[in-house]
Amino acid sequence: MWGLNFTVIRFGLDEFPPFAFATWRFVLCALPVLFVARPDISWATLAGIGGFMFGGQFIFLFFAMQAGLPPGLTSVLVQLQGPLTVVLAALFLREHATRAQWLGLAAAAVGVVLISRSVEGTASVLAIGLALLSALTWATGNLFFRSARGASMFAVTVWASILPPIPLALISLVLEGPEALLTPILHPTGRGWFVLFYTVVPVMWLGYLIWGTLLRTYPAGKVGPISLLVPCAALLFSSLLVDEPIGGLRLLGVAVVLGGVAIGLFASVRRLR
Repeated sequence: MWGLNFTVIRFGLDEFPPFAFATWRFVLCALPVLFVARPDISWATLAGIGGFMFGGQFIFLFFAMQAGLPPGLTSVLVQLQGPLTVVLAALFLREHATRAQWLGLAAAAVGVVLISRSVEGTASVLAIGLALLSALTWATGNLFFRSARGASMFAVTVWASILPPIPLALISLVLEGPEALLTPILHPTGRGWFVLFYTVVPVMWLGYLIWGTLLRTYPAGKVGPISLLVPCAALLFSSLLVDEPIGGLRLLGVAVVLGGVAIGLFASVRRLR
């Protein structure tokens, strides 16, 4: 579900401007707050999750894809959130990062350089930078998410989603205009509403519910590596549905990035044991 999400987002950007897309996604995602109790965590934590992990991550991701970065490569680059979380925790939470974790980050950085050399034009280089900002804001959100341990993942998801739509809607009104913001209502299409449905129900509600259930049921060592399947699935769907080319230097860069992320992930898992 999460791998296909990147291609669905690509289709969504053909239907909606980025800020309007993000606004509607989180408005719909937040609807269950009408009957789901607020999780026992602070509003500051919810704001951090909503602002960084949700709002910041997806806005930068949307703009990266709108600037020309294919869905598969986008999915690979945002996986850098794992190693970047380790760096941020070391800088701001005084957590000790192992040599293997730093090695993983260095290897992933080499992969990013290889990917950047495989794309053409300044727009693509800008898009890579935006994808890295998406990974960075996701990593920042992870620091807030740690405070939500023990809470219902579904409740955290929907309650953290009530905050991003307000600033996103205001920005959309200013930059994209009222008509763009109201596109799903004024100019509804089956494809557009399918995109909103898919990015909310399977991806946000069901996806985070399953992920949270896995984390509570099984050791982190068994669950964590599953996340590496997301960019693999994304590359497959993107190749099949939008003919994204994967080969040569680009494929090497993808392999190096995922290898670096895997090194950091397994090093983190070993520490948890």
